[in-house]
Amino acid sequence: MKKRMLALTAALLLLWAPAAQAVVGMDAFVVDTDTTNGSDNYMPIPAAYEVETTIKNLGEAGFMNHPEDLFVAPDDTVYVADGENNRVLQMTREGKVLREITQACGKALKKPRGVYVHTDGSIWIADTGNLRIATLNADLSDRKEYVKPDSALLGTNFTFDVQKIFVANTGYIYALKGANLIALDEANNFRGYLGADKVGFSLSRFLIRLFGSKSQVERTVKQEPASYSNFFIGADNMIYGILSNKNTAQIRKLNSVGTNTYPEETYGFTLPDRTATAANKMLEPTFADITVEANGIITVVDRGTGLIYQYDQEGNLLCCFGGLGDVGGLFQIPISIDADSEGYLYVLDYQNNEITVFRPTHFIRLVHQAVTLHGEGRYQEALIYWKQALEIDSNYALAHRGVAKIMGKQEDWASALRSYELANDKEGYSEAFAEYRHEYFRQHFFLVIVLVVAVAFVAVKLLSLAKKKADQWADDVQMGRGLK
Repeated sequence: MKKRMLALTAALLLLWAPAAQAVVGMDAFVVDTDTTNGSDNYMPIPAAYEVETTIKNLGEAGFMNHPEDLFVAPDDTVYVADGENNRVLQMTREGKVLREITQACGKALKKPRGVYVHTDGSIWIADTGNLRIATLNADLSDRKEYVKPDSALLGTNFTFDVQKIFVANTGYIYALKGANLIALDEANNFRGYLGADKVGFSLSRFLIRLFGSKSQVERTVKQEPASYSNFFIGADNMIYGILSNKNTAQIRKLNSVGTNTYPEETYGFTLPDRTATAANKMLEPTFADITVEANGIITVVDRGTGLIYQYDQEGNLLCCFGGLGDVGGLFQIPISIDADSEGYLYVLDYQNNEITVFRPTHFIRLVHQAVTLHGEGRYQEALIYWKQALEIDSNYALAHRGVAKIMGKQEDWASALRSYELANDKEGYSEAFAEYRHEYFRQHFFLVIVLVVAVAFVAVKLLSLAKKKADQWADDVQMGRGLK
């Protein structure tokens, strides 16, 4: 079953129009796509998130200057890599600056692009301008510095200008470097690349390299894998990554050996590029960051359209909101996103130099609870929350599909069929109907057999009568009486 869900096109076009951004910027939309006939049944939903506050003026700490990364620590304080100001800030949800970090491990920070806070309180900074990872203890005393590992696998031209960092429970340090995630150990040893995207085969490139001259081969552009723009390690110890220049499998869930276990669907919306001079130019999704809450809810932000998408572990879109604009809840260039323990979302705007804090509404909390319980196999409890969500929005297709799946597990196929129909899920309806038919035959086996025998008996009798009539007509014709 297709797990993609698309936003309401008309509303998204309004999101793209400057005159209407303030009106629809915080509206949420989802839709179940009917892929059998190419039609989309678009449906708005109640607001999923509301603006709690906007953090811009930091008082004595001034203003941020092109910040590039945001991380919510285990204690729910917010850390920001304020790149152009060569510092890392720690602040509260309300924007009160608690600490300003300008140096680490005996050196001033230089254009830091990433920050991570471990459960032990240690602070890890991608000090990109200094080509290092600098770490501090919780009290801001120097902990350790990581530089380019001494490994023949990296080559002499390798530059240790990492942008993002995360530390796994295994103690491995994962850092984003260009198209790849690299792994280091605590001793600063290189442990390999993880989850590199596959590079497709090109016949023309193969032929040039096989038969072309040396100059032609040198001019052949090497095809690079799609780049990771960010990643996150979830509570399940899986690595969630996003590809920045590819419109399929943009969201990845990597296991310990780097294999993607997330559905390889198309995520995000392809929208008209209204800033382009060429007609019909489309803007592909460009995910900038990803975060995964403890309950497994995945949220990504698209820097090109300003839209925020939220998915479950099966790839179903729960909601979509946001957009481009200058009013609360809209962005210029959203570049980083994270969530705290209460489900609040924090979105960092690179261009506006501000953080927007979003508060989850009652509706989306119900959806999250239902999705979480469903994923844990607690279907009866999940059913309660799905029904509460439907009381708020009776057209929410994902809730109808959730109810349908639970009814199916209870073998209540008639109810499952009704819910699949309300969800406009033709594939689910077909599967449920097949089970319903099988169950009906099993429960009414004797009646079905009697009906089949009765129909067969009547059919045989009718055929016998028809044959008798045909034979009599043929005899009459031979005797010259057939046409009289």
